[in-house]
Amino acid sequence: MEEENDSGIKSEDEFLGLLERLQKDNDESATLALLKFFEKDMVRLTRVLRMPKEDAIQSMKVELLECLKRKNG
Repeated sequence: MEEENDSGIKSEDEFLGLLERLQKDNDESATLALLKFFEKDMVRLTRVLRMPKEDAIQSMKVELLECLKRKNG
């Protein structure tokens, strides 16, 4: 059985559904859910970056959204 993480996303299918809503409809709730999904990783990564934590997180969010919005194929 798949475990729910802190973001509330319970399965790969749910993640892919959110990604599809983001790519097709630019859905705000899907965007927020996907950002929350990666939030802990982004905070952890700020420990090794030589820039203010807030700036690092903001930069990662922008890059992540650009990457997620790109459609392959």
